[in-house]
Amino acid sequence: MSQPTESAPSPRSTPYSLADLERDSWHQLVLATQQTKNHEDRSGFRTMTVATNTPDGADARTVVLRQVDAVRRYLWFHTDARARKVMQLEAFPNATLLFWDDKSQIQLRLTAETRLHTDDYVADEQWKTLWVGSRKMYLSAPAPGSEQPAPYPGFPPELGSELPSEADSEAGRRNFAVMECRILSLEYLQLGRDGQTRARFQYEPDRKLAWLAP
Repeated sequence: MSQPTESAPSPRSTPYSLADLERDSWHQLVLATQQTKNHEDRSGFRTMTVATNTPDGADARTVVLRQVDAVRRYLWFHTDARARKVMQLEAFPNATLLFWDDKSQIQLRLTAETRLHTDDYVADEQWKTLWVGSRKMYLSAPAPGSEQPAPYPGFPPELGSELPSEADSEAGRRNFAVMECRILSLEYLQLGRDGQTRARFQYEPDRKLAWLAP
């Protein structure tokens, strides 16, 4: 079984088809969701930049990749239901997801159609997987991005470095949401001194795999 630190073989040095490269790209995303105690072993694909569309232009932020379905080509991340990106994606459901792994020098750029889950079984199941340290951030009374008179830690200040109890953490469920991303295309780019490798895997409206000039 591959380890989370595994990186894709370079198509420049290994006979590698487009189908192999596509399969390995999704495999790396799946591995990135697996927990590892050693922070240095954590995949760069564990986090991604989510770029949304707004009437004033693009907006971007970093989120944690939570779950991947490589067969159906879906992935999920968590968010506060009151966050600005939620309103943006409700108005303009399409988004760009950008991954970068510094060790392998690989960038994955995905286009996605999003769907918000708040009061349904998807959000309920994802909430059950969160430990109280993650739930703590959903206990905030002020909404994300709201102006504050002083620095605010993102959770009730009285908690400090302490974790809430399992029972107390349940109060954060009302602020918790899951963003489902149906992937429409995936673009792969690997950098290197001996050359770059770039490919696009389009899934909708029609499936098409192609090598690209870097």
